[in-house]
Amino acid sequence: MSKNLKAISAALILLIGLLSLSVLVSADSNFYSITKVKVNDVEMTSGGSTTTQVELDESTEVEVYIDGTGNSTFCPGGNVDDCTVEVRVKAWIGGYEYDDIEASSGEFDIEPGVSYKKTLTLEIPADLDVEDNEYTLYIEVYDSEDSEREDFGLFAERSSHNVKIVDVIYDNSIDAGETSSVEVRVENLGEDKEEDIKVEVSLAGDSSVDYINELAAFEENNEDEESSDSATVTLNVDADLECDYYDLTVKVSYNRGHDTLEETYKVWIECTDSDEEAEESGEAETKISISSSDLEGKAEEETSLTLTFTNSGSGSEIYSVHVNGEEQWADSDVSPESVTVAAGESQEVTVTLTPNDDASGDYEFSLQILNADDELQEEVDMEMSVEENEGLFGDTNSILKVGFIILIVLIIIIGLIVAFRKLKDDDEDELEPKEGQTYY
Repeated sequence: MSKNLKAISAALILLIGLLSLSVLVSADSNFYSITKVKVNDVEMTSGGSTTTQVELDESTEVEVYIDGTGNSTFCPGGNVDDCTVEVRVKAWIGGYEYDDIEASSGEFDIEPGVSYKKTLTLEIPADLDVEDNEYTLYIEVYDSEDSEREDFGLFAERSSHNVKIVDVIYDNSIDAGETSSVEVRVENLGEDKEEDIKVEVSLAGDSSVDYINELAAFEENNEDEESSDSATVTLNVDADLECDYYDLTVKVSYNRGHDTLEETYKVWIECTDSDEEAEESGEAETKISISSSDLEGKAEEETSLTLTFTNSGSGSEIYSVHVNGEEQWADSDVSPESVTVAAGESQEVTVTLTPNDDASGDYEFSLQILNADDELQEEVDMEMSVEENEGLFGDTNSILKVGFIILIVLIIIIGLIVAFRKLKDDDEDELEPKEGQTYY
């Protein structure tokens, strides 16, 4: 009897151990657990026992609720304060042919006894295969070692009316005054057939409309009908438009006008220049000639030279002339200060130098030619030979000669004065009678 009791006791202990092990295995993480999941505000039931409807080409909001479950039994050293775990939350739907349908949260901390909520958004593709409509939503909370995962049933279906712009073929640069065609391709991704789809395209005040007669439902098997088609419109671009980017707007109306979608693209309009603007937009090719690079002049006397600008290019240009290096020995003047040289024309600028009164000898200076942006186009080195101003009497030799002549003239004048005085004295002596002599 005692042997049987021992055997039964051993079996019970083994069974309890197995049950305890199964509990431990089923709980992947001892520090957190998923307590609730909502899809579009609908609370889900784990294991797929119930399903929630989601619509293609729509955003699906998934709310995940998590509790921190760490306790002294599992926390390091039995200290709950040291039981923080860094985790992420991930939601995904499998079975899409072209890409992954998934969303993840950033990393965050979970602490024991604290509840958390994370909201993720899944973008359901418009072309998801919904032949059997059944999909599974997977929710996972995980850290570097452990994870908790649950799955939920989804019922994916198309909306009744859903038309999309697949492609727009257009010129991204158009000349003002020209015509341009725009092709718009649309596709019906809805459950219902669409008829009389209106396609309207507008650009810079001009618009044009075309219609697509009908589009079959997305998965309708009918060789005579297509679920996608194109509309082509022609736009007339105003010739007076300024050069700039303009909005090309594509608007599609369907479901008897109750539903619309709109997309906008950027187009560069190349404006038509006026004759003057066209000339200015060309390139100037200007040759500059100078009447003389070696000048001769005299102190305090003006000496001039002429610069001739000849433009053989297709555009006009503005030029200015500046004199450099003459400040210490001469004054300068430029007339006019700037000239506009149109295509095929010539213009002249006069530069005048007036040496100072004490200037004498050879001097160097330069002429700088600048364009409208004050960029140096050309610099010409110049020389000027200046003669000293002779003044009233000319040079030194002349002054000496004149001085000598004046001296001689003065001597002559003095001599004449002396001679006249002597003659006068002699006459006075002859008129006076001699003392002691009487004449009868």
